[in-house]
Amino acid sequence: MSRSLKFREPGSRGFTLIEVLVVASIIGILAAMAIPTLAGSRKSALQSACLKALRSVTDAEEMHYRDNFAYTGIWTELDDYLPNAYSGWGRKHFFIQNYSLSFKTSFSNQRYTVYAYPIDRSLRLNTFVIMDDAIPLYNDFRPVH
Repeated sequence: MSRSLKFREPGSRGFTLIEVLVVASIIGILAAMAIPTLAGSRKSALQSACLKALRSVTDAEEMHYRDNFAYTGIWTELDDYLPNAYSGWGRKHFFIQNYSLSFKTSFSNQRYTVYAYPIDRSLRLNTFVIMDDAIPLYNDFRPVH
């Protein structure tokens, strides 16, 4: 009663169910490894864009100080000092698309702090702070690496 089992006849076309399941499971395993990595890349890119924006705001504040001997806490006063790509409300909104910026100046306008709060909490982005010393910090005032 010994029979030889044939998985595929020599002239048949197509794949067996086992072959399809093996390929599907391999694709599933690869996708499970890749998706968290891609999500982390997006978060990192958004945070890097925010830090770049904060550095541009810092540069604009310093140029404003050079011309007026005081920092400003008003976003529109920085229009002349920001790169052309960021001037105008529509462009600024895109510039800070995932973050909301909050400006604070000292009573004498000799010091400033800019806070960047994430708009969408589901992205789990960090909150950043940059002061007149131009060192980007996390919200708890640890330096950003």
